[in-house]
Amino acid sequence: MENNKTTQIQIRVSTQEKAEIQQKAKSLNLKLSEYILSLHQNKTLPLPPSDIERQKVKQVAQIGNTLNQLLIFIQSGKIPESTDIQLVIRAISLFIKLHESNDDC
Repeated sequence: MENNKTTQIQIRVSTQEKAEIQQKAKSLNLKLSEYILSLHQNKTLPLPPSDIERQKVKQVAQIGNTLNQLLIFIQSGKIPESTDIQLVIRAISLFIKLHESNDDC
């Protein structure tokens, strides 16, 4: 099979079909072309992430953003208030407990 992908395929679909195909690809975390090619190649498609997995990703992103803000604050030469640091530590602890309790299920 050729790896040099220089040719395009165009197909006509309804607006609703296009939206459904795009949504299905997005739900599987695939690009539209990856999704269509995987169908052509009869590949087993990954399962869409569960609501719990999406929630965990969102929480990890929020914790990452908070830690990044704290790091920027510290690198600016300012010392964060101990209450800010305590809130970050508490958020991380809660996330770890949530993660551990979901693993037990």
